Amino acid sequence: MERSDQDRKTLLADAAIDAIGEDGLRGLTHRAVDQKAGLPPGTCSYHFSTRRALLAAVLQRIAELDRADIERFSVGPLSSEMEADALIDGTTRTLRHWLGPARARSRARLLLELDPPSRQLMAETVDAVTIDFVAFAAIITGDKERAELIVALIDGLVLDELTHGAVPVDVDRLRRKVAAVTALALPGLSAE
Repeated sequence: MERSDQDRKTLLADAAIDAIGEDGLRGLTHRAVDQKAGLPPGTCSYHFSTRRALLAAVLQRIAELDRADIERFSVGPLSSEMEADALIDGTTRTLRHWLGPARARSRARLLLELDPPSRQLMAETVDAVTIDFVAFAAIITGDKERAELIVALIDGLVLDELTHGAVPVDVDRLRRKVAAVTALALPGLSAE
């Protein structure tokens, strides 16, 4: 069965995420992506003719997958009426996935956001993704500033766990950290 262009682009973006997550930004070449995706040489160059286009596709794919994970692991619909324990449990499950099976993706996202040349190449995409996640967090916080704080704290927690955390993830320790972030960013919410 022949793959559609969109299927190939998704496959290539996923392969690029793996390349960055496993080998760092130096490992990201069109040739390496073709090999990881199991596609003929030149396929990645055909769909993403520039590094900028490839990096933007990677970041958009990461955001798409991260958003799907948040929704999948959430305990009920996200709202400002969520109970603290439900929010903490859903966030802990999401982060456990991001630091476990999706670890390469989390590492790739942070590498892309922290690398000055990559960030410069795709500043608009990074900003759009950040705005989207802040809006997503604002569903819970009801406030843009608190939503920005939540996003920043969660990013910091992910970075800390990627660099200093246990593999496999210590879920109890992770839950305590998520509870602390929740208490700091949403002081009116108290976990039982």
